[in-house]
Amino acid sequence: MKRTTKFYRKNEEEVMKSLGLKPTKNSGSGWIEKEDGQNDFIICQLKSTDAQSIKVNQKDIRMLEKNALVSHKLPLFAIQFLNTGEIWLMAKPVDFVNISEYIKTGEVIKPSIYDVLIDDTEEEEENIQKKKIKSSENARNSFNEERKRKYEKTRSAK
Repeated sequence: MKRTTKFYRKNEEEVMKSLGLKPTKNSGSGWIEKEDGQNDFIICQLKSTDAQSIKVNQKDIRMLEKNALVSHKLPLFAIQFLNTGEIWLMAKPVDFVNISEYIKTGEVIKPSIYDVLIDDTEEEEENIQKKKIKSSENARNSFNEERKRKYEKTRSAK
């Protein structure tokens, strides 16, 4: 028998609370809150199944990673097998140190790799000077003449 949406929403809320995360409204389909649950340090996506196996798409992982970058949080992917009640967690190896530290103490001391990446790109953007394109009257006139000739060629089909 197929489970209802009401069941999955309630189950998602229970799993997120058991992981110490606040469940998001409508599974993160809104504009502000994304993914299925989050707190100050972690953002989590949950996939549940009644089957013996589950398919994890790279697209889902990349979307979780993108939302983690935007919100400056650690991405965590949770998989739940409903027939056994088991919950498995997936994360990148570089994030395990911070995630395990959070589970032990409730805080993250080291900055995540995502914060470092964002800081590096901001510094690079400051160092890059934008190129200025100079325009002259002659260049503008020749461009307009060329367009005019091209337009007349296509118009000559009358």
